Amino acid sequence: MANTQRLNARQLKEWREATWLAQAKRCALTGYTISAAEAVADHDHATGHLRAVLHRGVNSLLGKQENNYRRYGLSLPMLAAMAPPIGKYLAADYSNNPLYPTHRTEDEKRELRNKRARESRAKKKGTACK
Repeated sequence: MANTQRLNARQLKEWREATWLAQAKRCALTGYTISAAEAVADHDHATGHLRAVLHRGVNSLLGKQENNYRRYGLSLPMLAAMAPPIGKYLAADYSNNPLYPTHRTEDEKRELRNKRARESRAKKKGTACK
């Protein structure tokens, strides 16, 4: 039979701290060490049951995926099937492929910021900038 005990705020804090320590102060998904300030309790959005302690950002991203996968035409099994290969996919070297049309390199972004700043300063002074 499923547990129906609902924790209050103090109990949730105690559960989070105890679970974080039991997880060796690591995020349950990434395995990375997390501080007490970064540690948050994760729960199943369908059932409300607590699952583990995750890094705050990891939990936020997971929640977005869990709340929105249907919007993108995915099923829960499809979402789950994506999870294992995502890290390998993102870590692969794609530097021999062409750039996406609207992508800007860090240098291009810096040049654009500088150009806009020059234009703004010139506008304040009332002079044209080239």
